[in-house]
Amino acid sequence: MSTAIYLSYPVSQKTPLYGNATGIEIKPDQHQSKGDGCNTMVWNFSNHTGTHVDVPRHFSLSGRTVTDYPPEFWIFNRIEVVDISNSVHDCQIIEPGIIPDFYTSEPELVLFQTGYGKFRGTDRYTLTPPGFSENVYCWLKNKYPSVRCIGMDIISISSFCNRDEGRKAHKAFLAPEQGAPVLLIEDMRLNFKGGLKQVIVAPVIVEHADGSPCTVFGIVSD
Repeated sequence: MSTAIYLSYPVSQKTPLYGNATGIEIKPDQHQSKGDGCNTMVWNFSNHTGTHVDVPRHFSLSGRTVTDYPPEFWIFNRIEVVDISNSVHDCQIIEPGIIPDFYTSEPELVLFQTGYGKFRGTDRYTLTPPGFSENVYCWLKNKYPSVRCIGMDIISISSFCNRDEGRKAHKAFLAPEQGAPVLLIEDMRLNFKGGLKQVIVAPVIVEHADGSPCTVFGIVSD
């Protein structure tokens, strides 16, 4: 038996933003209560709001955009879920030394469970979460060259406590000096149980976008 689940959060005016930024606007436009023939809404928020994917253009003017990836890129059948929740703390920079060896042969997608999803909606999620070191990219691609995307249950690969290291990590993954980029899915819902058989990422397809909010579906084996 298999079950489909969401690995992404819906966007709302309460969606947390990096560094406690503001600016999400979701409001009615046409509305039948006003005599309009239908109901519509106006959405105004950054393309890095909520569960979203970063692509190379985010850190390179010559990097690929969301629309440069074919549909099949967003389907992942070999997934490694890595639980590091017992090894991370506030403001920590995650280094390769705390990441265990993978079980999956030639993984395409790696999902890091830090346990910080339970703090979503608090300052621990937006201001003092852990972040990743730039060294994780080289370790990952040297050991598991098949990886083309990683996801995480923190608001960004960049810890707001150490934004300089965060920029280096973004650049290492998205615009490496050598090797293929590894895309980043940030602010994921990763509190599921069971093994993932497949993950489908559905970004909002906007031309020339350096990143995009996305709906992420997981197929879980019971």
